[in-house]
Amino acid sequence: MITPVAYRRAVRPFAITPGVRARRRSGALRAVAPLLALALAAAGCGHPARDYTIPRQPLPEHETPLKGRTATIGEVTYTAIGVRTKIPEVIGSHASWIPHGQYVRVRLLMVNHGRERHDLDPYRQRLVTADGATYLPNTDAMQISRAPSGVQSIASQEMRAFDLWYDVPANAKVKALRVLGDPSSSRLGDQLKGAAVGHTKNPVDLSLT
Repeated sequence: MITPVAYRRAVRPFAITPGVRARRRSGALRAVAPLLALALAAAGCGHPARDYTIPRQPLPEHETPLKGRTATIGEVTYTAIGVRTKIPEVIGSHASWIPHGQYVRVRLLMVNHGRERHDLDPYRQRLVTADGATYLPNTDAMQISRAPSGVQSIASQEMRAFDLWYDVPANAKVKALRVLGDPSSSRLGDQLKGAAVGHTKNPVDLSLT
């Protein structure tokens, strides 16, 4: 990396004649600027934006998109990206079913930022209603809609999204999705000790309002 002293020497004027100094200083600056940029890049002092540009996804009918409902458990981020309430029926290719109250569908996005696989059990993710009651996913709706079945293994650097279906009372108002994640660490030292990622809160509530 070019040091401040080297930079000042590179742009030092070569003459003291009034009117010439400014022109030569400008030329020297133009000459050294590419070298400075190259040195900074080689030294890792600057990076371009490092975010994916994800194509826009079509919103399912009657679903409400959610923004900013993100939390991190261990090395995985969880985001509630959509919710639909008051669903009167779930319809699949082989069956349909009517809820006891109302179906609520929550779309969950997960991104694994670790070097190891992490597990998530869809059937342990609870829906929290405004009265504080919690509900586990409804098996009938999950099976008919072809939602994930069994523990899901999320690969290193993988991004995945799927729906969770709940059957809650007809007059219930949804409040949050309570996510129970995998707080394990990719660090060998943590794995040998059976330790979780530091300062990990688990479960966490993602607001749906």
